[in-house]
Amino acid sequence: VTLGVWAGRNPLVVLNAAARRATFAGRFDIVYGAGPRRSLDVYLPAGRGARTCGDGKPLVVFFYGGRWQSGRRGDYRFVGEALASRGCVVAIPDYRLYPGAVFPDFVEDAAAAVRWARDHAAELGADPRRVYVAGHSAGAQIAALLATDGRFLDAHGLGKRDLAGVVGLAGPYDFLPLADATLMRIFPEPVRDASQPIRFVDGREPPMLLVSGLNDA
Repeated sequence: VTLGVWAGRNPLVVLNAAARRATFAGRFDIVYGAGPRRSLDVYLPAGRGARTCGDGKPLVVFFYGGRWQSGRRGDYRFVGEALASRGCVVAIPDYRLYPGAVFPDFVEDAAAAVRWARDHAAELGADPRRVYVAGHSAGAQIAALLATDGRFLDAHGLGKRDLAGVVGLAGPYDFLPLADATLMRIFPEPVRDASQPIRFVDGREPPMLLVSGLNDA
């Protein structure tokens, strides 16, 4: 019966409905930079259910997926809840999407969000030396590029080693050549090679955990 109730629902709706509000506190609609879609939500540990991650909480900046074309931070409350309930501070930013933006616009937005997170870590109860980036699908590509191509964080006075670590879930890191016409527009030919995180790996990256399923395409 329970399964029947959820049949046909958007999986994100189901996951958010299952999130336990008692284990986190939220601060929403925080502007992290000038321009469209540069806002984020923060999730903080709260309540007896929240477990500590040690002294100086880690701060995780999570970038959602959506093929660089869709997504909104409010759909990922369950991610914020899951990590906040374990004692982590979580920031989930929006970023510019196609057709309103193309590469590298969304990675530049992500770098600005990381700069904001590091600047505000202490007031959020987090350790600025423990800022992690994480992402799913397109968001994993964005997170990985921040950790491999130092130019994005350099533009905000940070280096890639200022990241404590990276977690990528089902992300594309080496996806050329492109056959899809929309992706060709999202990643214009003059900068296409620079969109591949694998091109910048030099051994100086922060620790990285890249997770994928056996049947990921």
